[in-house]
Amino acid sequence: MVGRGRSPTRHSWRYWLTPGMGVKRFVTAAVAGGVLLSLGAAGGVVWLLGDGRQAASEPIEAMLTSPDWLRLGGWIALGAFAVGGWLVTWSVGSLNRSLLSHWLPEPSEVAPRLHERLRRARGPRIVAIGGGTGLSRLLRGMRSATSNLTAVVAVSDDGGSSGRLRAAFGMPAPGDLVDCLAALSDDEAALGRLLDYRFERGAELQGHTFGNLFLTTLTEVEGDFGDALRTANRMLDLSGAVYPATARPVELLVRKRDGREIVGERNAHEGGGAIAEVRLSPAGADALPEVVTVLGRAELVVLGPGSLYTSTVPPLLVPGVRAALLVSPARLVYVCNIMTEDGETTGLDAWDHVAAIHAHLGRYPDAVVVNDRALDEARLRAYAEEGASLVEVDPQRFAAAGIRLIRLPLLDDGVHAQHDPDRLAEGLLALERDWSRR
Repeated sequence: MVGRGRSPTRHSWRYWLTPGMGVKRFVTAAVAGGVLLSLGAAGGVVWLLGDGRQAASEPIEAMLTSPDWLRLGGWIALGAFAVGGWLVTWSVGSLNRSLLSHWLPEPSEVAPRLHERLRRARGPRIVAIGGGTGLSRLLRGMRSATSNLTAVVAVSDDGGSSGRLRAAFGMPAPGDLVDCLAALSDDEAALGRLLDYRFERGAELQGHTFGNLFLTTLTEVEGDFGDALRTANRMLDLSGAVYPATARPVELLVRKRDGREIVGERNAHEGGGAIAEVRLSPAGADALPEVVTVLGRAELVVLGPGSLYTSTVPPLLVPGVRAALLVSPARLVYVCNIMTEDGETTGLDAWDHVAAIHAHLGRYPDAVVVNDRALDEARLRAYAEEGASLVEVDPQRFAAAGIRLIRLPLLDDGVHAQHDPDRLAEGLLALERDWSRR
C-alpha cells in the first residue's frame, strides 16, 4: 500500500520536463543563474584576497594536478553535474507543486493534471451545435482531445421541467445545456449525478432536475440567461464551454410536409409525418457574442448528432449564428442520425437530412459522417414498433454535390441506436487532421 501510494509522486516528475509544460526553460535559467552566481562569488573572493589569492589557489591547483584527480576527476565532475541538475529540477518542480497544490487535494496530481490541461489546450478549435443526448455524447468523446471545445445548444424545448421553468421565469430552456455542462466536466460522474437529480417530492420541486434549478437560480441572480451560463462555465471548470444559441426565450414553429402548422417543440411529432420546415419565434433573437466569436475562430464545426428539426436545426435559425456560420473559415461536418424519428424525419434518407440543413442554413456541409455498422434485428424491431427505420444512404447524391461522405462503425452497444462517443470523436479528429494537412 505504501509503495502504491508513493508511485504517483515518483512518476509525476517526468511530466515536469515534457514539452509544453514551460518548466525546462526555467530549469535552464536556474542552472545559468547558479553558474553565474558561483562565478560571481569566486571572482569576488579572488578580488577580496588581492595579492594573497595564491594562498587559496595553490591548494586547488595541487588537487587538480594530483594523480587521484587525473584518474577520477571526470567521474567526480559528471556526478556533481548530475546531482546539481537533479537538485535544480527538483527545486523548480517542488516550487511549482507547492504553489499549485493549494488548488488540488493531492500534490502528486499537480504535474499530471497540468500536463493534461496543457495538452488539451493545444487541441483543435471545435464548435459543436445541436442539443439532446446526441450533442452531450459527442462532447463526452471530444473532451479528452481538446479543451478548445464549445457547445452551442438549442433552447427551444418547451416540455417537462424546462417547459415549466420557461413559463414561470420567462427564460430559455435549460435542459440540454445542463447535459452539456455535465459532459464537459472532468468529474462527469459526480457532477452529472448531481445535475441530473430529479426531485420526486414536494409540490413545487417535483419533476424538476437540480441542474435546471441551478441554471434558473443563476439566471435570477445574474439577471440574464447569457450571464448565467458565463458564470456556470467559470464555476464548473469545464474542458471547454457551453453557451445557448440565444439568451432569449424562443418558440419553435413547425410546418409538416402535409401543410399542417404546429406550435411548440413538444408538439412537433403530433399526427406523425415528416417535418418540412421549422422557424423560431421571435425570428430576430440575438446570438451571444461568445458564440459569434468562437464560430469565427473555429477550425471545425460539427452539426449533430441529434433530432434533425428539434435539436440540430434550431440553433441555425438564430440570425447571428447563421451569419457567423456562412462566413466562418471552419470546415462544416454533419453527423447524420442512425435512425429516423416518427413524426419528425419519417421516411427521410441521409440526403434529405443534408438538404434540410441547406434549406435552413443556406450552406451545405463539407462532409457528412454516417454509421456503417450493422444494426441488430432486436433493435430494428424495437424501433420499427416506434415508427422509426434506418436512415438510408445514397453515395451518388453526395458525390454529385461534391460533399465528402465518411462511413465509420459508430453504432454503440446497448438498446438504443446511438453513436459511440469515443469512436465518433476519433473519426472527427482524424478528419480535422486530414484537412489541416492539406
